[in-house]
Amino acid sequence: MYKKNNLELKKEKLYINSKLINTPIILVGMMGVGKTAIGKLLAASLNREFYDIDTNIEKNYNLKINDIFELYGEKKFRKIEQNEIKNIKKNSKLIVATGGGAFTFKNNYEIINKIGLSIWIKANAKIIKKRVKKNIKKRPMLKVNNLDDYINNLLKTRNPIYANAKIHIESMNISKQQMCNKIIIAIKEYL
Repeated sequence: MYKKNNLELKKEKLYINSKLINTPIILVGMMGVGKTAIGKLLAASLNREFYDIDTNIEKNYNLKINDIFELYGEKKFRKIEQNEIKNIKKNSKLIVATGGGAFTFKNNYEIINKIGLSIWIKANAKIIKKRVKKNIKKRPMLKVNNLDDYINNLLKTRNPIYANAKIHIESMNISKQQMCNKIIIAIKEYL
């Protein structure tokens, strides 16, 4: 399904950009599903600018997300994050990667769905655990005793909320480029 020849993909990209001329595409989902990595590829493929909310927060505060959590707490971070979401340009050609918890707040997902095309990249617990273990120290939410239980519980509570995204894509053990192509095909089918 996500394997198409270059000419077919090129046509789909042109179609997407003609239909979503001034609409940001916003990637949501759990940590470790590939929002940033795939978002960068998607931006390059669709000739759009990539914007990572967490990276922008770190730049603006001159602190890592982990440090913001430690210094100010999660509540303050979520307020900062919501301001970043409010500042996404409605009439833009951005590909936006959100933090894992951003879309789980009603105000945030309502804003995201109003200004752009939201895409939920979802993955099972096994894939997420494997990916987040690589850089667990950089993830403030993972300072827990039992990672398996924590991720399973997060998935149970967050998945019904992520389901408010307009498009749902299953993250699989395929290359990032194949995931990018899969998203392009899903956007085209949605439009």
